[in-house]
Amino acid sequence: MLKRTFNSDAIDRAILEEIQNRAFPGAALAIGDRDGVFYTNYYGNASVFDDDKPCFDKEPEHFTGRIVPVTGSTLYDMASCTKILSTTMVAFRMIDMGKLALFDSISRFVPVPEDKKDIEIRHLLTHTSGIKAHFLLEEDGRTPDEVAQIILDKPLSSPTGTKVEYTCMGYILLGKILEKIGGKPLDVLAKELVFDPLGMTNTCYCPNDKGYTDIAVTEYSEKLGAYKKGIVHDENACFLNGVSANAGIYSTAEDCAKFATMLSRGGMTDKGVFISPSLMKLARTDLTTQVSGEGRGLGFVVKRTNTLSAMGDLYPGGSFGHNGYTGTSIYVHGDSGLFVVLLTNRVHFTRSSDRLFRFRRIFHNLCTAEYEKACD
Repeated sequence: MLKRTFNSDAIDRAILEEIQNRAFPGAALAIGDRDGVFYTNYYGNASVFDDDKPCFDKEPEHFTGRIVPVTGSTLYDMASCTKILSTTMVAFRMIDMGKLALFDSISRFVPVPEDKKDIEIRHLLTHTSGIKAHFLLEEDGRTPDEVAQIILDKPLSSPTGTKVEYTCMGYILLGKILEKIGGKPLDVLAKELVFDPLGMTNTCYCPNDKGYTDIAVTEYSEKLGAYKKGIVHDENACFLNGVSANAGIYSTAEDCAKFATMLSRGGMTDKGVFISPSLMKLARTDLTTQVSGEGRGLGFVVKRTNTLSAMGDLYPGGSFGHNGYTGTSIYVHGDSGLFVVLLTNRVHFTRSSDRLFRFRRIFHNLCTAEYEKACD
């Protein structure tokens, strides 16, 4: 528990400076630890450009649209944070319910060609399946209902179990397997098994269909002739009508903090066990030390000691979390349980806006240092 006041002034200045430097138009922040959230704040704007004056400059000097401030209820396109918020947690709940096992072959659930016969659920969760990292599903010519077959028809990019290759396609396949096991669409499974039990009342797929309007705007789409607001940024998730295992979740900093608190507590909530502590311990363990590539647990990036990481330099080995392409991140300190939820829509300036990548590292350094001062 914090013994002194957390220095939020330093935190606020750092974010406001990056907004001024055009790293992103706005941000929502939540910081906490095993005792819960102790700081939240909201900065800048959810949108600064309009459809008739789109931005194609990654660091624009001027804003030419209606300025819409970020609020505590602003929903952010969580992009690949969907993988841990939705898909991974649904898989974990199914493991705890005895419906799924890590060493299950995917052939138990879907017909697979010969070169995919060795892929198991654990390979999909650790990104070691060898399934191709990315391709555009819409270019295949088949329908969203055939997505599992589309993915399985592609040749492997590496032999199963030999390399960490971050693959959205492998996660999309995992989502389809979970739907088959659960007998319901992924968005329904996520709501029933994850969001409702954790009290994440403003976390969902397809927020426009649910009447949300306070949504951080992402990138201008030439295909739509408009900015994406509540329409998922990821092209493959868009092809899947907004509900996908790799992207598609929208959430607030407050809801993400509820999720991060559970992670910090090793699967526990105020109501008791959400994910079994044994499974959460395994999930945050680096299970890929014997293969090439970054550290991976089950669904989570796991930091290796003295390596370049979005978690910065001061998060120790064994820290874990995930980030999203749109500018979102959720990371948990492996020792103290400190967590930082930082939500931005950096792609509002175009997807080539890249200042956030370095800022994540220095910002997590700052948060760690200020937290340790407050706990001294």
